[in-house]
Amino acid sequence: MKIVILCGGDSPERDVSLVSGEAVAKALSRKHRVFKLDPVEKNFAEKLISLKPDCVFIALHGGKGENGVIQGFLETLNIPYTGSGVSASAICMNKIITKKILCFHNIPTPDFLIVQPDSFPSLPFPFPCVVKPANLGSTIGISIVKNEREMKTAIKKAFKLDRNVFIEKFIKGKEITIGIIGNEKIEVLPPIEIRTRRKLYDYTAKYKKGGSVHIIPPEINKKLLDKAKEYATETYKALGCSGCARMEIIIQDNGKMFILDVNTIPGFTPVSLLPDAAAHAGISFEELCEKLITLGLERCGKN
Repeated sequence: MKIVILCGGDSPERDVSLVSGEAVAKALSRKHRVFKLDPVEKNFAEKLISLKPDCVFIALHGGKGENGVIQGFLETLNIPYTGSGVSASAICMNKIITKKILCFHNIPTPDFLIVQPDSFPSLPFPFPCVVKPANLGSTIGISIVKNEREMKTAIKKAFKLDRNVFIEKFIKGKEITIGIIGNEKIEVLPPIEIRTRRKLYDYTAKYKKGGSVHIIPPEINKKLLDKAKEYATETYKALGCSGCARMEIIIQDNGKMFILDVNTIPGFTPVSLLPDAAAHAGISFEELCEKLITLGLERCGKN
């Protein structure tokens, strides 16, 4: 098949996307004719159309590459692509909308408050809390704050990056991630416990070698892990995800757990979590990329 890999883009996660794209290109080039394209390149649309790909592998992280824009563009051109469709991509990219849907389905997520521009609200929960831009990934723009002064600074910082900002109750506990692969029929990958010496599992912890440690299996009670898998599955289905997604979950000492985030285009770098989980399930990186192509064709009705 002829596969076009989209990577780069103009989001703050551009550098990570380029690494993901290179890794995917290397894996898929063993069986397919592979071309890499960057949406910010001149004449990008013309280049894509002229290539007439059988499928597009989206390795874009954040921004227009993950929020449904590029997905809608590909659907307009009737080109199959990997990952979730337009609506699920748009919903999951906006953490506020995601949390509202989770609340509707009684899937636990930390309490939150939407912030209006030029206002500093009274919190319905105590400090510390977490200030988050709604539409950015890789923990970009997120701040843990301990008082009102820090909160005001964090809100201003977040609004410089995004038009939608919210404040979330800080939940202390063990952080795990659960990846899922599939469309109608899904496969839940082994959970990974994430440990870092940093205050927050931030951009540096995620992508710098040695910034974090992946514990597989997590050092957490099996019953709790089974419950976390249930919540991850419910989240995947409630949000309409397809192809793959990765859910971040925090588990408190008392056993309560909360969905923190949903990533519809997880990283494919050498230190990324989804490929690591897949490897522990006996799925090689090359096999994972092939699966996502197959699932993309299936979802688009081309397989």
